[in-house]
Amino acid sequence: MTKLLTDSNWQELWAESEQNGNIYRQSNSFESIYQGKILDVCNIYTCWAELRSGLSILTNELEFIDDLGWIRDGLDNSQFGLSFFLSGKVRIERHGLTDEADEAVGKYYSECNCDLKETEWWKAGEKYSRIYLKIEPQQFFQSFSEEDLEQIPIYLRQALIGGKVQPYYYQGKITRQMQRVLRQILQCPHQGLMKQMYLESKAVELITLHFQQFQDQDIRDRSLTANNLSDVEKIYQAKEILLSNLENPPSLIELARQVGLNDFKLKCGFRQVFGTSAFKYLHDYRLEQARQLLVSGEMKVEEVAFRVGFDSRSYFALAFRKKFGLNPKQYYQHCQKSL
Repeated sequence: MTKLLTDSNWQELWAESEQNGNIYRQSNSFESIYQGKILDVCNIYTCWAELRSGLSILTNELEFIDDLGWIRDGLDNSQFGLSFFLSGKVRIERHGLTDEADEAVGKYYSECNCDLKETEWWKAGEKYSRIYLKIEPQQFFQSFSEEDLEQIPIYLRQALIGGKVQPYYYQGKITRQMQRVLRQILQCPHQGLMKQMYLESKAVELITLHFQQFQDQDIRDRSLTANNLSDVEKIYQAKEILLSNLENPPSLIELARQVGLNDFKLKCGFRQVFGTSAFKYLHDYRLEQARQLLVSGEMKVEEVAFRVGFDSRSYFALAFRKKFGLNPKQYYQHCQKSL
């Protein structure tokens, strides 16, 4: 049976595990290591190191006791991340942003979740490990000139120029060069300041390799998709129009007209920026809004369906069950019991 966990549950269990001595912590001037067991959830090893302003690295190893569904609703809204998978596989859905995606060995992803919620599915007994880089753009790139910033991925550039962080997801393949750097991080031969400097150089090398891979992909897609800030802003504008018209959204052609793009460029650009089609994004957003309304308990199930733009209650129930594993009524009852 799959166990359900929220961020609040995780924080409570972590605090209890530390208090009971099930998690051991070791810290120095720039890194903290946690090792032990989260009660009834998983075995864990975590090493978190602050490398420089705006850049941190996390080495993480987990092995879950039961199959687990983890609802993440406490995500940091000011960071970007690069996550490199070394072992194991987790299935993740970023509600309103991407479809379900397997994140596994040989893959890495860059992301900015902002205020989006995630649901993660973990398998019991499977050893999972990754190296994660946390990047805070305003700090990390503060010494870069405008000319320099033209060479970094557009999703980061927009955050730096406009100061507005937008949700984003990109999945890539771990190359041989990346594999070499990841091994060097795990086998770091230094301690203290030398270790901090060594890990910083390797983290920057991974970021550079990611930018190069992203840049190569952008060149291949340039003739089909948005490639400048003006177009990206129009795509975000299109998203806002969709989300403000849940009950009666415009057609793709009408939406393109409203933001000043042709429908083909909007279609391709929307998929590049958000990882899915415009109306799949709208569909997932409707379901996520429905889920939040059911959690609040302030509306009946049929009222929720119409509030988020579903004319058919049966279709709403089918779509909700496919996305969340329970029909709306069952989900509502589960949430009320948890209160």
